[in-house]
Amino acid sequence: MQAASEHDRDLVLVGGGHSHLSVIRQLAMVPIAGLRVTVVSKDIHTPYSGMLPGLIAGHYSEDQCHIDLRRLCQWAGFRLYHSSAVRIDSRQQTVHCDNRPPLRYDWLSINTGSTPDLSRIAGAREYGAPVKPIAAFLAALEHWQASLPSRPTPAWLTVVGGGAAGVELALAIQYRMHRQGPPGKVRYRLVSADKRLLPSHNHRVAGYFTHLLEERGIELNLEQRVDKLDEHTLYSTTGAELKSDFTVLATHAAAPAWLRDSDIAVDQRGFIRVSDEMRSTSHDNIFAGGDCASIEGENIPRSGVYAVRQGPVMAENIRRLIEGRGLRRYRPQHRFLSLMATGERRAVASRGPLFAAGAWVWRWKSHIDRRFMAKFSELPAMADKPVQPADEEMRCGGCGAKVGSQALQRALQKLGEDTGSGAALAIEDAVVFTPPADRQMVQTMDHFRAFIDDPYLVGRIGANHCLGDIYAMGATPDSALALANIPYGHPRIMEDTLYQLMRGAVSTLQEADARLLGGHSGEAMELAFGMTVNGHVAPGQALLKSGLVAGQALVLSKPLGTGTLLAANMRHAARGRWIDGALENMQQSNATAATIIRQFGAGACTDVTGFGLLGHLLEMLHASGTGAGLFLDAIPLLPGAEQCLQKQLFSTLHPDNASVRSYISNDVAQTHTARVDILFDPQTAGGLLCGIADERAKDCVAALKLAGYQAAVVGRVLDTDGEVRVELV
Repeated sequence: MQAASEHDRDLVLVGGGHSHLSVIRQLAMVPIAGLRVTVVSKDIHTPYSGMLPGLIAGHYSEDQCHIDLRRLCQWAGFRLYHSSAVRIDSRQQTVHCDNRPPLRYDWLSINTGSTPDLSRIAGAREYGAPVKPIAAFLAALEHWQASLPSRPTPAWLTVVGGGAAGVELALAIQYRMHRQGPPGKVRYRLVSADKRLLPSHNHRVAGYFTHLLEERGIELNLEQRVDKLDEHTLYSTTGAELKSDFTVLATHAAAPAWLRDSDIAVDQRGFIRVSDEMRSTSHDNIFAGGDCASIEGENIPRSGVYAVRQGPVMAENIRRLIEGRGLRRYRPQHRFLSLMATGERRAVASRGPLFAAGAWVWRWKSHIDRRFMAKFSELPAMADKPVQPADEEMRCGGCGAKVGSQALQRALQKLGEDTGSGAALAIEDAVVFTPPADRQMVQTMDHFRAFIDDPYLVGRIGANHCLGDIYAMGATPDSALALANIPYGHPRIMEDTLYQLMRGAVSTLQEADARLLGGHSGEAMELAFGMTVNGHVAPGQALLKSGLVAGQALVLSKPLGTGTLLAANMRHAARGRWIDGALENMQQSNATAATIIRQFGAGACTDVTGFGLLGHLLEMLHASGTGAGLFLDAIPLLPGAEQCLQKQLFSTLHPDNASVRSYISNDVAQTHTARVDILFDPQTAGGLLCGIADERAKDCVAALKLAGYQAAVVGRVLDTDGEVRVELV
């Protein structure tokens, strides 16, 4: 029997905007007892708007001006769901997402930002380049820039929007092009519907930038409201036609369209209506801030300055609401300091009637921006979680630790309704099934602790991992039994966790045309999942480990590195995009790969999982009585894996896997540390390793790549007179 604290309430944060960054940090530093926090965000690397002109100009790298939301949530102990909200159902208190089951909440906060308003300009979606999302904008700009050398005449680049964003963008792009080239291939213009540039700033600031644009050769077109554009032309309401080959849209913001499909009160433009407490005017348990919110009685610009300052108020009011205390009012500042970049490392300061410009303003701005970023990247060490007092509830072992029958039945009922899988509803003492005629049964099982705090992905990847052994044997999956350990908490929380977990597992099984027949669930200290999977294969057709023949090429279907990446993630030392890449890789099924290697005559096969590439290769070599040469530099790695290995961020199983290092017969290991260490890295839902006739290996790899696998020939089977050894090449 062990004591533990329980989660009994859910707070869901939709969006990783500037306001929510403060909410995450403050709630992490001073946790609320019993509160489970889940962050839903379509972006894992969230941009800081103040540094984006510097990114475009080339003064900052992507990492310097993006906040790693996965690392921040990992540090905070919050769940992160990489997804986009598509609807809020306030009656059911659920958030509907685009790639996973609905997520329930007790309290909800929304900070998704805004999107460029493309509805006012005909052709904007087809021919415009909105600055948000920034990754898509930069990709479009780079693609267009690459096309310039082949153009016979200079091309026109136009920025639409005369506010601070449009001016900074025009200067940043012009500076970028001037530095990167090609020279003389671009002409620039800025188009604004207003009578003067920067209408919300004083005349000295507007005059300075007007002169600067002229000095930089950027044509300024005022009082030109663009209402249509095509591939090469802008059309204004005055009848003017302006040539434009690349049109940047820095126009007014629009509310996310999905908010209108929810039952939360919104204003005429679709922004969430909130009080000065940053709470929805229609729902007491919903907060909203930043660009997606509209504060009653206020008319403030949609600027990151306001979103940043709303964050602490939202964090405090969420805490106060949960604790039953009165809420604090947010009072927006009506004058604030604006620091606007001018392309090169100079900037302009503007506040009310004040104006200043120079390199020192840029240094000041850069210091403020970097200090803000440091709050979410240089994270303080967290104190250990407090031990629960001895007089609180103790949790039993044995059958007393099973998930309650009511919660279990509700989760299974919902699972059956959502997936159309009637089998999920059957609750019998055991499963009875008949194997296909004239087929041999193949059965395997696996079970492991959760590696990420997202039960849906744990279920998806866990099922994929367990199916790997079936595919490695050349068999067809048929059915599965699940074993789920659910962290104890309030029955409603446990029910939701079980449902999310099993929904993920069933989604993978359905893709494999396999059935979930039943299983077992129980309480535990932490989330864990496993499966017994049944498959079948024609007699004599199973792929074994013992079929390697000297001269065959060793083909690996998927890259390595999940072990070190997940270990780094636990230590808050991995970049979010690395973990996203690993999660995507772990969800890739081996089903198609198994079919392809069969077509190319695979003589032996295994899947690379917990024992690492070398451990599983040695199993094949011992069974076949052969040796092997491994091409270290040819082994495909997941992004970030080599960097993590160089820092010796090893999985706990890595040292044990490395005990087989003695089978390496040459000393090349002394000069290829990270590349050798990858051989001992345990994989979750890893790829297939097989022997293919050397003359067919190249075509086999090409077929695997065409099917979406990052495959490679990683070695060759050697005739070693029965001695099992591995040479590194």
